[in-house]
Amino acid sequence: MESTFLRVKGIIKKNDKYLLIKRWVDDRIPDPFVWEFIDAEVQHGEAPDDALHRAVREQLSVEENIDKIEYTWSSMLGDTHCVGIAYLCSLKEEDEANIVLSEEFGDWIWVSREEFPKYIENQYVLQDLEGKTL
Repeated sequence: MESTFLRVKGIIKKNDKYLLIKRWVDDRIPDPFVWEFIDAEVQHGEAPDDALHRAVREQLSVEENIDKIEYTWSSMLGDTHCVGIAYLCSLKEEDEANIVLSEEFGDWIWVSREEFPKYIENQYVLQDLEGKTL
């Protein structure tokens, strides 16, 4: 059965650094965590901007400011079509001190763009970021 779903990605930037979170994926593998940006599926009837706000609140316990849509993407996962919107965002300085990760996340860090390949294992995400100015 063919289906399509929409995802949003929050690329949170501060100066020349970007916020990555360490998500738990599977405790049956040697390193059960992966580094990634804020990410969420848009629920039925939900606006993409609202989905991003919800994801940031749920994952970081703070509010973000959407600065702009950075890029969109599309990929096939079997017979499922995934369409996505990547937002460039920022946090208020005082909110950074109030970050509390939900239990599925192990840590968060600020990294430079040059460090993305060191942390982000998903080659599709790295390809999407090529040529983007962020």
